[in-house]
Amino acid sequence: MFRYRNTFSLPLFSNAMRETVLRILTIDEKNLLHLMLEDAKSGYRAKIILLKDEGYTVPEIRKITNHHDNNIRKWVHRFNEKGIDGIISKKHDHKQYKFDDNIEKKIIDITSSNPRSFGLGFSTWSLRVLAGFLIYDLKMVDKISHSEIRNILLKHGIKWMKSKTVLSNKRSNDPEYILKKSTLNR
Repeated sequence: MFRYRNTFSLPLFSNAMRETVLRILTIDEKNLLHLMLEDAKSGYRAKIILLKDEGYTVPEIRKITNHHDNNIRKWVHRFNEKGIDGIISKKHDHKQYKFDDNIEKKIIDITSSNPRSFGLGFSTWSLRVLAGFLIYDLKMVDKISHSEIRNILLKHGIKWMKSKTVLSNKRSNDPEYILKKSTLNR
């Protein structure tokens, strides 16, 4: 493997940030960027590129646009790599799967049951574990996210809360009770 040698040295801690460089814009790109200024979603990105083209630095662009330096650099780099396509807002193709009432009822029934009744080694569900159980163990659905499960539960009036292990102050018959309680209270 070929390795480059340092032909110059930079200080380890420098306040000077390496300048973000914008490639030379074509006339067509400038015209498109000016048209994009009207777009609510991609307009601010076009403004960043046009300001950078006019010679403004990243901190100056930050003061004008009120966007973080890293965000400004990201859009300049994307524009350098992909041109106009790199800064246009694109719609994502993720479509939420619609579950029928029968599947929603089964999900609610499973959620309200103890996981031990399914042969699992724990007594409370988390939404992520429940999603995995529905997909991989029961093969009830091809895919479902924990937020989709939460939405199904909310639709049916069930508010999901994070589970919390609580050990009471009463004396337990478990020989490891004191050890378990002390590790939870740390």
